[in-house]
Amino acid sequence: MTAARTYIQVLLPVKLRWIPTYAAPVPLEPGRRVCVELGGRRYDGVVWRVLDRPDLPPERIQDIVAVQDTLPAVSPEELRFWVFLSEYYLCTLGEVYKAAYPLLKLRSEQTAADNLARLQERLRKKEQQLAGRHGERVMQRLGAERDALRGQIEALAAPGSQRDTPRRPVPGKPLVLTSSDRREAFLPALQEAVDAGCQALVLTPEIAFCDSLEALLAAEFGPRLHVFHSGKTPVQRRAAAEVLRSGAPAVILGTRSALFLPFRRLGLIIVDEEQDPAYKQTEPAPRYHGRDAAVALAGIHGARVLLASAVPSLETLLNVRLGKYRLGRETSPAPSAEVIDLPAERRKKGLVGTFSRRLIEAVRAAEGPVVLLRGWEKPEPLAEEVRDLFPGQDIRIKTWNALGREGAQGAALLGVLQADALVSRDDFRADERAAQIVSTLCQFAPRVMIQTAVPARFNASRSADELLDERQQFGFPPYTRLVEIRRQGSGEVLQRHFLPRDRSLAGRKAALLDTLAPGTYPDVDPLA
Repeated sequence: MTAARTYIQVLLPVKLRWIPTYAAPVPLEPGRRVCVELGGRRYDGVVWRVLDRPDLPPERIQDIVAVQDTLPAVSPEELRFWVFLSEYYLCTLGEVYKAAYPLLKLRSEQTAADNLARLQERLRKKEQQLAGRHGERVMQRLGAERDALRGQIEALAAPGSQRDTPRRPVPGKPLVLTSSDRREAFLPALQEAVDAGCQALVLTPEIAFCDSLEALLAAEFGPRLHVFHSGKTPVQRRAAAEVLRSGAPAVILGTRSALFLPFRRLGLIIVDEEQDPAYKQTEPAPRYHGRDAAVALAGIHGARVLLASAVPSLETLLNVRLGKYRLGRETSPAPSAEVIDLPAERRKKGLVGTFSRRLIEAVRAAEGPVVLLRGWEKPEPLAEEVRDLFPGQDIRIKTWNALGREGAQGAALLGVLQADALVSRDDFRADERAAQIVSTLCQFAPRVMIQTAVPARFNASRSADELLDERQQFGFPPYTRLVEIRRQGSGEVLQRHFLPRDRSLAGRKAALLDTLAPGTYPDVDPLA
């Protein structure tokens, strides 16, 4: 008698607007990992949905290749998060799955599964040896080897999903921290989460921010702290995932990719420097914003949210105005930098090539390394100019992106040669972006000097309330939602849609997908 087939939809890590249907020889729950074939290629898939009746004639439905019991299942919370990202950012579920489980992560999991299988085979043989007749010393040695193998298997085995963990009450509104000691507020909140048996996530916009926070958190949480970003090895990243799947209390410190980790008892998310545009994923899809995705993930798990910034984004401040978020106890003054007016310096002959005389004096007087942030300047002529002006000094020339990755490495002074290169002049966000840049730069060095042709933009002359009122007047975000239609490959903006921020938003966004021309894609809430 032929066993009844179970029909399932299997999510694959490819861009498909539909989810393929397969047949399995045994019942499978959503989240189970399976191997399937599509178009002559094999894929690691995730069971998406179990079908009461197939959507195709049974004879046209392909069987799965295998159930991957050695690979950990994807939790219901992960699947719900993927649905949010797919629907809000107008991409396919397959693209989200590929971002959550990239090829390197899949290979790392498969390596762990292969190691587990080898250990289990060695344990089986060891137990067969123990079943035979041996002297006492041999039995003791074999028993010790068996116990050691069992310990290794227990450490490697994919932990359970902790689905029986009681769900915690939905917490209060996200709390916005702007005080000068906001990072110190992280510690008691994290300790409270860990003491309650929960897991916590601390997000930073760049690896350099992870490095600066790691020292603070490591002293408090020791082995319970796990750092997760692209600079860590696959083994280190897999270890963090395994701890989370076990349900053990832990603190994860990472960049936006850490949102895809398999949290089982998530109780707290902290988004440090929430205003930073590095939280926005630009390529490939899903083109999500790490801060907004973190708030959605917290809602799925019933976790608290802390958003930290000296200069909060206008999106966050509007949510405070609307009562969706709470503002912390103390608002610190925005970080300030020394702003140098380049046109004024040029009029009074205060420029020497790329440098103002004020910046030259400050660099020469600096008691320590100096970082210079270049914009439009070409690297080789600038390096030669620096050698001529500052012979023998420790001067490091960086781009904005390199500063985010590497940090300032103990610089006494950080000088920006052309701050206007960091801000799009035609963007309605230019003034907000300038204030955020100043805030970020002040995290890297005790003294920051900025050369600019538009000094009013970088000296915090306009308040957040003024900027919000202006955005509302012209119908710009955050009072509307921006969706740009871009050309595949080049990213050229072809259309801009400012959509009402009301109940019609989801339908209007989805309708744009039906109008997409070949070779284009939607970018939701773009920042540049």
